[in-house]
Amino acid sequence: MRAFRAFWVGAVLSSLAAVATLVASAQAAPPRPVVWRDRVHVAPPGTTPAVVSNTLYLNDCRTGGCALVPGADDARTNRSSIPQTSVTLDPWPHGDALWEELVQCVRDTFLPFDIQIVTTNPGTAPHFEVMVGGGPLQLSPDLGGAGGVAPFVGCGASDDNVISFVFPSVTTDLEYLCGAVAQEASHVWGLDHELNALDPMTYLQLGSLKRFQNDDARCGEELDAPRDCQCGGATQNSYTYLGALFGMADLPPPTLTLETPVAGRHVPPAFAVRATLTSVLGETSATLSIDGAEATTLSPGPFAFNAPASLAPGRHSVAVTGVDGGGRSATQTIDVVVMAACGAGVGCASGTVCLGGLCRPGPGIDGGLGAGCSADADCLTGSCGAASDGKRCTAACDAGEVCPSGFTCLGSSSGAGVCWPTDDGGCAAGGGATSGSGGIALLWLATLGLGAVVLRRRPRVA
Repeated sequence: MRAFRAFWVGAVLSSLAAVATLVASAQAAPPRPVVWRDRVHVAPPGTTPAVVSNTLYLNDCRTGGCALVPGADDARTNRSSIPQTSVTLDPWPHGDALWEELVQCVRDTFLPFDIQIVTTNPGTAPHFEVMVGGGPLQLSPDLGGAGGVAPFVGCGASDDNVISFVFPSVTTDLEYLCGAVAQEASHVWGLDHELNALDPMTYLQLGSLKRFQNDDARCGEELDAPRDCQCGGATQNSYTYLGALFGMADLPPPTLTLETPVAGRHVPPAFAVRATLTSVLGETSATLSIDGAEATTLSPGPFAFNAPASLAPGRHSVAVTGVDGGGRSATQTIDVVVMAACGAGVGCASGTVCLGGLCRPGPGIDGGLGAGCSADADCLTGSCGAASDGKRCTAACDAGEVCPSGFTCLGSSSGAGVCWPTDDGGCAAGGGATSGSGGIALLWLATLGLGAVVLRRRPRVA
């Protein structure tokens, strides 16, 4: 049981429309979960909000169906204010595997909060319940084609032991059913429909995976018709509301992995940035900043950016900050060196060589082209090759099998080639493959996907 601090005040009826028919084809819009007769329950002014149970029972009705009698809502005695006569809902029809997936999805959805999802009947112990069985017309002939129903929106969460319903006869779509369970249970606790398509309380993009969002969202059913929330205010934040009502669960913090680029690498001006946020609450957005200036925000992940092509050559700080569904963030920051352009009469600074139109670190720089290495991670070029005369950092030859001064283009029979240091300097130019003056060398190029290939030295020209 958790003490509740009232966040929402007021009483406005929920404006809903039940879908006229069940889903007839894969192209048909999924049925909407509804609030029964647009009812709203409000704690009387000046009263202390009731203590509510933190147990939510998911009932698959597979023990003889779910029998209900009309009356004041009470999950302990199988009473509901929705049916006009005694009714029995059919059992869950989709088998054990999908049921287990649904239960896990609901647990994942409520994971941030101290809410216990159970599948064993708590009996007379206080609890909320979602019956997942039968179809809408079994519960009431007035429900039409609804995908689920909550008896009311519980402003102030002043009601306990309430049953809501989700109808598996309308679909086998896991993410739809999962979102419907979360929405109907949360209506009873005081949450309205909202216009954030990532949140379970929305009608937008029904059938996509939903998680409660730490976001002040407008209430309503249609994007072009926002309205005030049924329990007061222009917006609601489902995440903070449920956290205040039930308390927060103890969860591991999110982590962010910046996959590309590698720290310290020499990169082109418009280099790619790829990052992954790992969180039990899922990813919501990420922001790229370079030298402290925000560049791009994307939502949701996985996250991929391109740095601005206008970045000046030299060292830059790259940071990516990811935000999860709970509004928690994780950041990773690295430094990279943006390479200067070269060619067409534009040379390179000392210690660098011109290759591919960019000034790359040369053999005198740790990890530079031609420097010794033992693995790809040792190389600023990202590739460590092995030849008969040792292991060196490599990069692909320019068109025409051209390499910087002091390097020759070693290529395979397939035509692929990499720049390899010569013994005594000189430029390597294009020409027919030959095993003449340079002999034959074996070069392992795993990062280029070539495996072990026979490479032949090109004839050097003075």
